[in-house]
Amino acid sequence: MSMTTHNGWDLIVVGGGTSGATFAGVAAQDRQRRVLLLEAGPDYGAHADGNWPGELLDARYFGLSHDWDYASHAHASHTQPTTWPRARVVGGCSAHNGCVAVMGHRRDYDAWAEAGLAGWGWDDVAPAYARAVAAMQVTVPGEGALQPFHRAYLSAAQAAGWPRVETLLDADLTTGVAPAPFNIVDGVRWNAAFAYLDPLRGQDNLTLRGGVLVDRVVLEDGRAVALEVLVDGQRERIDANGAEIVLCAGAYNTPAILLRSGIGDPAQLEPLGIAVQHALPGVGARLTDHPITRLDVLSSAALLAEMEAFGAATWMPDEQVVLMAPSAHASEAFDLHMPAFTHQDPATGDWFMHLSIALFPTRSHGSLRLASADPTVAPLIDHGYLSDLDAQDINALADGVEIQLRVAQELRAAGVIDGLLEPELERADRAALLRHVERTVGTCYHPSCSCRMGLADDPLAVVDTRGYVHGLSGLRISDPSIFPTIPRANTNLPAVMVSERLARNEVG
Repeated sequence: MSMTTHNGWDLIVVGGGTSGATFAGVAAQDRQRRVLLLEAGPDYGAHADGNWPGELLDARYFGLSHDWDYASHAHASHTQPTTWPRARVVGGCSAHNGCVAVMGHRRDYDAWAEAGLAGWGWDDVAPAYARAVAAMQVTVPGEGALQPFHRAYLSAAQAAGWPRVETLLDADLTTGVAPAPFNIVDGVRWNAAFAYLDPLRGQDNLTLRGGVLVDRVVLEDGRAVALEVLVDGQRERIDANGAEIVLCAGAYNTPAILLRSGIGDPAQLEPLGIAVQHALPGVGARLTDHPITRLDVLSSAALLAEMEAFGAATWMPDEQVVLMAPSAHASEAFDLHMPAFTHQDPATGDWFMHLSIALFPTRSHGSLRLASADPTVAPLIDHGYLSDLDAQDINALADGVEIQLRVAQELRAAGVIDGLLEPELERADRAALLRHVERTVGTCYHPSCSCRMGLADDPLAVVDTRGYVHGLSGLRISDPSIFPTIPRANTNLPAVMVSERLARNEVG
């Protein structure tokens, strides 16, 4: 093993994705804080340099060219695995996602505070959200910028009885349909690296290394003292020398790093030959994602002609309009996040449209475990969709399917669609809708909660309210893995918010 010693760092940030780019960028704004940022994927430099691959810039499509290639079955009844896209590149998932930027409801965060997590109520996090919205250049498109299918959906949802609201960036919103806020600038997906790292590139207190796969954290006497990493297949050790190590590797890779480090449940680690360094059963224990289902629609000839004409003149992201509503099985606020989606196959030019139903939040959770101590082997991912014992999740999603069926009726009446790809769903009873949800449930791409924040007496808590790993020193986490529960939001903006706060030491 070669030795790389860094005597001058104050922070070593692991993961240059949404959370890590934000954390490193905010921390390095203080020129007295010397920051080393490590990323497993490549760094293409500043946006202005012009070296970024087009598929990571083009907001019309999900850019999946830099994926970690994770997959498993979304539900026990499924015969084919579902992929879990995660971006292996500086900027992380903010460099390949759908760009919808929402915050969730105030009850998400007030519930965290009510559970004893002081400093995480809505009034506490709102200023960081304001900074995140500004840095990520989040805007709300006018109706004139909406593509024809999304304009039609906006009208159809209102005809089905749902109110038009001004913006989804409203922490008190419970019901309404509106264009989705997004972090898109002139058709470019404005990722967290552009927002937080580009303004600081060239500063001598910020160093970014791409192509560094972190295997494990080295502990001595209860303190994180080094990292073992792979660079071009060669193992190196990066000594902290007093620097704080901050894991920002996301809800899959952060718990995987901890487990390979011997930090986790001994029952998981010992069968893999990993020596237990610090027993912490909560690592990977409550992985959570928003489950989603969909209705595929058959576009009318008139709509397709409009889409072609519109597409020749402007750019068209996949997801532009969202309906938020409570279900009959709602806990508090809204439960259902229902976007209209379009996708054009870049190879054939064919259009595909569907109406989605996502459950925000979910009551189910799963787990992440290691398949091997080898850092190049993917972890075992189980989101536990529809596993809540009282079956509220599957019933809430079925409520959303019923809502979207009513919207589809309005779209058909307006001549926008010719019907559904599965027309039998239009006449389906409740039992058939429940079977449809079970058969089609999948990912919203929002993994979180796998290293959850909690009080020291919580047996499944991994970090405290400042992101420090319980029982250790010199080791923090700042990414969606620490969410105590998943908020009613795409996790893009919440990930930025958390790192905005923890990098400034705003909590505690």
